[in-house]
Amino acid sequence: MTSSNYPNPFDTFARWLRQHNVTTKSAHPSACVLSTIGNEGFPNARNVSLKELKEPYFIVTGSTLSKKGQEIAVNPRVALTFWWEETARQVRIQGMASPISEEEAHFYFDQRSHASKTVSSLSTQGASMEDNSLLSKRFRESVKNKKNIRKPDHWGGWKINPHRIEFLEFKTSRFHDRILYTSLEEGWDSIQLQP
Repeated sequence: MTSSNYPNPFDTFARWLRQHNVTTKSAHPSACVLSTIGNEGFPNARNVSLKELKEPYFIVTGSTLSKKGQEIAVNPRVALTFWWEETARQVRIQGMASPISEEEAHFYFDQRSHASKTVSSLSTQGASMEDNSLLSKRFRESVKNKKNIRKPDHWGGWKINPHRIEFLEFKTSRFHDRILYTSLEEGWDSIQLQP
């Protein structure tokens, strides 16, 4: 892999993702790690799903009241990390997150399972809870009734505009193939990195 053969990192990422989806046995093929800068100064990382690659953005969703939502509101500098076991590839992305539109939030929310919609409508993700019996009861009743769940006001998402994208292909020789793309006003600059 050389940057001259792959000048556009979005095209490279889309191709790698397609190859991963064909080979993976994972029940969550779009899983990645979203890292934020915590309000106490510590980094925070959690698994999320990449909802869409919509050039120039990587889109993820969730509750704006969650820890990730609160942290992004204060500091929009984030990172995404993808590790694909079957193809022995890793992609690391650093960029700026901004809220998706309300129309887009409705679109992604409508794609969720009924159970996922129910949990999002009943709970504040990551908030403390002394007793989950009442919440569990409300969840069971909602799932049983199969009522249409409206998107909560606090549920949305973020579009991440990448500043850096690093591709790494693992080699059994340990002489790994690494390319770093950096966004410039005139396009993408790329350099080959040592293993």
